[in-house]
Amino acid sequence: MVAMSARSTLLVVTLPVILLLFAAPALAQDSDVSESESVVQAPVPAVEAPEEAPAEESVEWSYRFLVPATMVIGTLAVVGTIVMYFVRVTKNRYRVVE
Repeated sequence: MVAMSARSTLLVVTLPVILLLFAAPALAQDSDVSESESVVQAPVPAVEAPEEAPAEESVEWSYRFLVPATMVIGTLAVVGTIVMYFVRVTKNRYRVVE
């Protein structure tokens, strides 16, 4: 017999294992089931419960107060930073010569 190298042996062993791993789920599927058998009928309730309209949910206080307050504070911080920047830049840009 011809001696096989380590790579050839590894290829001969791993290739069938990989093929079996991918083929096993396909072989496990049952192809004899017809569509009518696969549909499950939902059980019918013994007593019909009246459908109630969902109650209106009130907005949480955190969403109602904290979000707008945070937006206002953030906007004021950005505007204040812009104003302070232009005041400092223009103050240092022009100097009065005596």
